[in-house]
Amino acid sequence: MDEFDSESLYEHDGRHVWHPLTQHQDYHHSHPLVITHGQGSTVYDINGQPYLDAAAGLWCVNVGYGRQELTDAALRQMQQLAYYPLTQSHPAAIELATRLSHYLPNTPHIYFSNSGSEANETAFKIVRQYWQQQGFPHKTKILSRFRGYHGTTLGALSATGQPERKRNYGPMAPDFVQVSAPYCYRCPFHMQYPSCEMQCAEDFERRIQIEGPDSVAAIIVEPIISGGGVLISPPGYLSRVAHIAKDYNVKLIVDEVVTGFGRLGALFGHELYNTKPDIVTMAKGLASGYMPIGATAVSDEIFHAFLGSTDSGRHFRQVNTFGGHPVACAVAMANLNVIEQDQLVEQARATGQYLEQLLSDQLQDLPWMGDIRVQGLLAGIEIITEPETKTPASDAFMRALGRRLINQGILAGKATDVETWHNNILIIAPPLVIHRYELERIVTGMAHAIRQVGQAPPVHV
Repeated sequence: MDEFDSESLYEHDGRHVWHPLTQHQDYHHSHPLVITHGQGSTVYDINGQPYLDAAAGLWCVNVGYGRQELTDAALRQMQQLAYYPLTQSHPAAIELATRLSHYLPNTPHIYFSNSGSEANETAFKIVRQYWQQQGFPHKTKILSRFRGYHGTTLGALSATGQPERKRNYGPMAPDFVQVSAPYCYRCPFHMQYPSCEMQCAEDFERRIQIEGPDSVAAIIVEPIISGGGVLISPPGYLSRVAHIAKDYNVKLIVDEVVTGFGRLGALFGHELYNTKPDIVTMAKGLASGYMPIGATAVSDEIFHAFLGSTDSGRHFRQVNTFGGHPVACAVAMANLNVIEQDQLVEQARATGQYLEQLLSDQLQDLPWMGDIRVQGLLAGIEIITEPETKTPASDAFMRALGRRLINQGILAGKATDVETWHNNILIIAPPLVIHRYELERIVTGMAHAIRQVGQAPPVHV
């Protein structure tokens, strides 16, 4: 096919590309951005217009755009071995699995897939087969949290606590149950920390007792509920959840798909909470989006439950055609080298503290500001229209805000399709290489855009 000019690209995009989370009817009077290249924290559209990417793509381009080290690694691996499945093995997968096991000594066995959704699906299947083979066939239920996000495939979506993401796709897979989120700004128990005694954590124990401990296989949590609005749990929450899981003989799965590989100022988010999961899932930052790859890391105890004679049927009966793809593994190794050599974990921690100060200085006193939540280079900015009632800004308000930011050359994330009329949270999750002056521009642009939309007549779009 001949190379298209700008207008042809827009035309063919409208005819043939089905975009996620998008109402295509809106493209009758506008176009999506067509991004052609990127460098550092900036991407450029087909017209050469630069945009600061405050969302790192979909929260994954941790090492920034244009890293030659990663493209060189991909080329070398393609020239040597472009593909081979992990029904056997290859050096790139062995090297990456070994590297990950050093990072995660409590979960040293690595199963590769292609995305966060697949990594979580794999975790659910592993834990259910584990309990079957341990003599507990009724331990099948997975507990998760409202507003949490664990993926788009049917099992992962069933674990997701976002009603809008599930609408029209039911019935969901059985035996997935949600409990209350640690949402201090809108506490579901109408209490305040610390006098609440972390009822959001205790909700797991209550639900296990209601369902019956002999029916619950696992709890899955993100260290921070990310896509649901950057909900940061109070101190001691995650360790309490881990204790509840242990007390009731329930496995703990920690979903590090967003939070892994430096995003929170630690290599993995659960390290900040001194928690030792039974299973860790990961994806986005593993290869910084340069290649699709996911992984599920499991403990010795779980892995050994799958060992037996050749015909015992105890092996894990799943295969992913592209899981552990040699090119993806080689790129992931190069990505991890960059994270270590450039000290991006430490940089995210320091730059995140600066981001928190910027947000407090420039946004805290705006009348539309509800709550600001920051950990490392992940921030949630909750926009409201009525301070007394904490009324969430409407979807129309948030869309107008997004357009204003784009007009200023800023691409920000937001909670999307979470709950009806409660998608009012802007999200900042830039590449970990972002400079402080770029953060200043993002936050100043957000303050300006919020004022513009907040002071404009009500929007009905």
